[in-house]
Amino acid sequence: MTLKMISSHEEKTSSGLGEVLRLSLPASLSMLNRTIAHFVDGVMVAQLGPSVISGSAIGGLVAFIPESFSIGALGVVNTYVSQNLGANRLERCSQYAWAGLMVAAMFSLFMCPLVLVARPLFAAIGYTLDVQPSAVLYFRYMILSVPIGMSIRVLEAFFYGVRRPGIIYSASLIANICNVAGNYVLIFGHLGFPAMGLQGAAIATVSSWGLQLLILAVAFLSPTMHRRFATRSIRAVQMRQCFEILHIGWPAGMSFFIDLLTWGFFTTRLIWRFGAEHLTASTAAMRYMMLSFLPAVGVGIAATTLVGRYIGQGRHDLARKRAHTALGIAMVYMGTCALCFLLFRHPMIRLFVNVSPQAAATGIDAERIVHIGGQILICGALFQIFDSMAVVFFGALRGAGDTRWPMVITAVSSLGILVGGGLLMVTWAPELKSLGPYLAATVHVCVLGLLMRWRFRSGAWRKIDLLGQGRAARPLPVHAVPDITPTVAAVDAPAPSDGSSSQNPPDPTKTP
Repeated sequence: MTLKMISSHEEKTSSGLGEVLRLSLPASLSMLNRTIAHFVDGVMVAQLGPSVISGSAIGGLVAFIPESFSIGALGVVNTYVSQNLGANRLERCSQYAWAGLMVAAMFSLFMCPLVLVARPLFAAIGYTLDVQPSAVLYFRYMILSVPIGMSIRVLEAFFYGVRRPGIIYSASLIANICNVAGNYVLIFGHLGFPAMGLQGAAIATVSSWGLQLLILAVAFLSPTMHRRFATRSIRAVQMRQCFEILHIGWPAGMSFFIDLLTWGFFTTRLIWRFGAEHLTASTAAMRYMMLSFLPAVGVGIAATTLVGRYIGQGRHDLARKRAHTALGIAMVYMGTCALCFLLFRHPMIRLFVNVSPQAAATGIDAERIVHIGGQILICGALFQIFDSMAVVFFGALRGAGDTRWPMVITAVSSLGILVGGGLLMVTWAPELKSLGPYLAATVHVCVLGLLMRWRFRSGAWRKIDLLGQGRAARPLPVHAVPDITPTVAAVDAPAPSDGSSSQNPPDPTKTP
């Protein structure tokens, strides 16, 4: 095929809608699986009472805050894997996965001891006595499962990077089905098991994560993956690759950490001060917002993968186009969610209130919770489109290795608007109660989305060269690059000792 024909084909498929959908749909469904599992957890745990559902939500959030840094940092494994795939350096893909697992093990050593300070931690935060036991119990289980969770994230980043999101979707679907079944058996006591309440929910969740890790590990070490990427060659990993992950990953980790920390402060200090009704309404509304947010994160992951792949090929123009295509998909989905928030906000919140038989006994006004939650969902509807900008462009920038400016943007907006603005609303307009902080949160998300869009459009990410190839490598035609089906010669050939790519890669435009 001539270069002229290739160029014409690229122009006709410049939007890449099909390519983005093939990658983002399984990624979004995987995130949706996870979201639905948390949603079902919430509905089942809600039957144990408002204090239990609030305690589990707070315990899970506080546990996730320290873990968020490592998860954000490990997400750049996708960046290195996708860029090396685009540059046809196949063995490097698995090497960065193993390096990520090593970094995850190091993070786990620092985090697991937090289980020893759970009780004094929540006592210092100052929750009421009815919420503390549930928060402490759930926090301990989540912290002890950190090594499992971080290993899952690394292997998921690898499979996203090599464009195999279907493996992740299958693993998450099986694990979440087992989680729901485990909840049914262990929370309420069926099939001869005792009713364990919230502890049963925690055990079911951790067990399902263990199953998910096992499925991903088996797929990673399978003969097919080993033939293509040498996934069993752990001794080929270099410490330099671990440091590269940390070097690019720590700003991404800080972005995620700051985001979770400030939202944690928002929930535990600003919303909580207005009482159990506001906290319960906020918890219910947040679960619906996560149903909108996490599938969009799947689209952001697709943007990371595709931007990284085309940068590895030296095709920055296609990287930009794929990022904007991903943005369009995310906007359509989150815009639809916004419409649902506006039209069905009261029935959506009532679902959580009505399943709690203890609500009346504790003196909580169910209709008051429905009204408060409806106001919060209106705020959520207002920032959905801007949230899609933040998610997709953050993912696109990470695919290019541009992680420091997004960290600065996140820190300024989160600390200045979400926390600072929330405190001002609580102080100057206390009559608005929880609606005041949520108005500040709406401004924060809108500003964050616009700033992420500005950073991507500035084009500064084009100057980053993580692979050190100086764009000297011959770019591969976009339609001709195999998904991950390289020739036998490309797989079996040893990696050059100097870390450079092969000087004479196989020509993908020539069919055998």
